[in-house]
Order: sequence, then C-alpha cells, then structure tokens
Amino acid sequence: MLFIGAGLCGVTLYFLIENIALVYTLASNVGVIVSIAPFFTAVLAHFFLDGERLHKRFIVGFALALIGIILIGFNGSFILQLNPLGDLLAFVAPAVWAIYSVIMRKIGELPYHTIGATRKVFFYGLLFMLPALFLFEFHFDLGRFANMANLSNLLFLGLGASALCFVT
Repeated sequence: MLFIGAGLCGVTLYFLIENIALVYTLASNVGVIVSIAPFFTAVLAHFFLDGERLHKRFIVGFALALIGIILIGFNGSFILQLNPLGDLLAFVAPAVWAIYSVIMRKIGELPYHTIGATRKVFFYGLLFMLPALFLFEFHFDLGRFANMANLSNLLFLGLGASALCFVT
C-alpha cells in the first residue's frame, strides 16, 4: 500500500496538480507557492514520523527563506496577481508532495534496495497517470520524438531530473 500511495502522490498527483495550476496562474506564483513543500513535509513528518519535531529555529528559518523566495519571485516588480484556482492548486501540490515524502520515509525503513523501491513507486505512478491521458487532450504522436529538442528534453527529464534524482 505504501508503494501505491507514493506512486499516486509523488509521481501522478503532484505533477498533475502542479501542471494544471500552471494553466490557471502565473509560473512565478506556482514557483513561489510550490517552494513551501519542505514546510508541509516537516509539519506532516512531525505528526506521522517518530522523532520528528518542529523547532523555533525551523519556523524562523522557513519564514526567512519564504520571504527571500517571494522577493525573488517578484523580481523587482511588486505586482500581485492572484488567480484563486491556480494558486489553490499550487498550494495543494506541495501538500501532496509532503504526503509522498512521509510515505517514502516509511518505505525507506522497509528491506528494499533504493532502486527497487523507486522502480515500484514509478510503476504505480505510471499506472495512475495513464487514466489522466483520457481526461485531457493528449495526442500520441511518435513523430514528436524525431525532433531532437523534444527527445533531449524527454531524456533529461526522465533520466536526469527524475530517475537519477529520485534514487539519490
């Protein structure tokens, strides 16, 4: 059940919700909001993992980091543009990622090799992702792989930014 939950939350729901949020709000809003994922993770870990505590230093450090992230996100122009649906989805995404992170800590306590556990999580994530193809306008076209830019992006995201980072 842990692998199913991790695949659903960390592979399918997080990325699906974040990408849908990008349709409804600015990328800068999503970037700033999603960057609070470690805070949600720490809070959930405090409640669901033994020995995880929230300290005042964490709260102060998080607040300072968030202020810095917001200043970077505004990039010198203090124009606040809220898009409620997109921003709400952007808040849901890091909460889902926090659930994934706590589940992965639990999986880490099981007698599985890191690569084997990651493979199982990715399998269930893919399994849950397939129905989403029918909910959205997805057009399967192998011709897209003929474009070297598309192929390079896919390889980087699949091998570098996902598989390698999930294992390490």
